[in-house]
Amino acid sequence: MNSYRVPQLAKKYTDYDMIRQHTEIPSFPDSRARLLQVFVGRTDEKGHQELYALATSLVQLAMDTHDRIDTISGDRGEQEMRSRQLNVLAGDYLSSRFYQLLAHAGKIEMIGKLSGAVSEVNARKMTLYERMKKLLVSADEYLRETVQLRMQLFLSFTDMIPDKDKPLWNSLLTEFSTCETIAAELNRMRDEQQLLHSYAFWHIYEYGNDEERSHLHQMKIELRAWNAVVLKYSVNEVLLDKLRESIHRIQLMLHEGGHQDVQEMDAILEPYLTYVQPSHAVVRED
Repeated sequence: MNSYRVPQLAKKYTDYDMIRQHTEIPSFPDSRARLLQVFVGRTDEKGHQELYALATSLVQLAMDTHDRIDTISGDRGEQEMRSRQLNVLAGDYLSSRFYQLLAHAGKIEMIGKLSGAVSEVNARKMTLYERMKKLLVSADEYLRETVQLRMQLFLSFTDMIPDKDKPLWNSLLTEFSTCETIAAELNRMRDEQQLLHSYAFWHIYEYGNDEERSHLHQMKIELRAWNAVVLKYSVNEVLLDKLRESIHRIQLMLHEGGHQDVQEMDAILEPYLTYVQPSHAVVRED
């Protein structure tokens, strides 16, 4: 199997001075891309696994970049307006590269499948966002729906996977998407710009007292007060527990079943193991 180099290949499309100066490309969907490359490498499409992983990752980055636009509200200065415009343009640019890559390789059918998946993601997002606006989302529902949104593009390849591998593919995609989501949520808690409608927000809104819920409802809470309430409701540990459970399920699937590519799967899992190490967890509680 070829070495995994999809993130490096993607830099050809993401590392532009204009983008780096005025906006920021979201986190690369590394676990999902690497998992896709492994499973496509077992199919009749072997030889195109890297292409599919790269193209799908660019679509995911395009969608995630466009999602950043919705988080910008209120009056904007020149820098904010430029950043907003670059988010639009960067997302459109990354999306166009996906079309170009697959069209050049003659993979027109896959363009259609991924385009359909984009529509499904957008429809699902709208349903979720409407419920979020009405504050009708529980923390677990938010997490579950976010995981499903992360999976949708990559599920476009399920029909390509051999029948005997489909259950493992679906299960691992779910669990690795869960790990990615939880890691992102742990990082969000330390970013003042991303607190709104994060997992921590929904957890505190669900379990907090009337005063705390009122502050969240009005979207008015100082960072110091936020950190205090996050600690009060042990949000960090709740997420770490969920991450441990997901890691454990992955390890059981890989090592008890005697599946191939265990070494590659362990490499995909490795970044998440650092989150549940005691030293890392203590640092994140500070």
